[in-house]
Amino acid sequence: MRILVINPFGGTEFRGRDNLMRIKRPDTEFEMVNIAQSYPLRNNQWLYFKHACTDPTLERVMQGEAEGFDGAFISCQLDIGLYEARTLVDIPVTGTLESAALFCATMGRRFSLLAVDEQNGEIQRDLLRLYGLERNLVSVIPIHLDANDLYPERTSEDAVFDRVLASAKLARERDGAEMVIPGCTLFGSLLSHRQGELDGAVGIPSVDGMTAGFKLAEMRAELFRMGAMPAVSRAGYFARPPRPDWQTLRAFQGRADHIYGPH
Repeated sequence: MRILVINPFGGTEFRGRDNLMRIKRPDTEFEMVNIAQSYPLRNNQWLYFKHACTDPTLERVMQGEAEGFDGAFISCQLDIGLYEARTLVDIPVTGTLESAALFCATMGRRFSLLAVDEQNGEIQRDLLRLYGLERNLVSVIPIHLDANDLYPERTSEDAVFDRVLASAKLARERDGAEMVIPGCTLFGSLLSHRQGELDGAVGIPSVDGMTAGFKLAEMRAELFRMGAMPAVSRAGYFARPPRPDWQTLRAFQGRADHIYGPH
């Protein structure tokens, strides 16, 4: 089993690789890549940046399918290009926010999202609404720490943890949350590394989107390889783009015709 893990920005989550090594299946291999060659910023939290990093992320997903990966996992709580990717490749593609919210739906009823700032939180609220998973979201609580400052050379792990801990306590005590979703993988991977400490202090679990998204990618890839379940239905929302228009666009861009090649 080979899973491609894509950071849709110009950085990589500290602790992320170690966390995935700890929870992956023994027969699973994964490659963690970013899009630094096409998108130089180490964050994508702002609305325009979200769009700027989508195209190179989709290119990397298609390249991953061509390289023979069994599944792709987009590791960012903005689920950059997730739905678009599903229209372009036949392998399963998962994201962090969608996966974390799906896991929450099996663990309890009420969850809070801990966002880096107000705008980022509202973007994720819109995504949950699109997914049909907003119903059990009881609050969005910003930790007020720019994504650029979530790297350990900018802010210590303890300082980040303390901010998140305070927000998680607020989610439980004020809003009645049964779970919290870290709204950025840059601090979600830190919480996953210190899972017992947070759960013990707050009394509710954090659901790390990296853990949820990666394990969902493993499961979906296994079912796909067994012929038990396709990656998506092509009957409606995830239909492929019309081939003539796709080929015209790709030729105009000087890009390879990935999605209509052999699979």
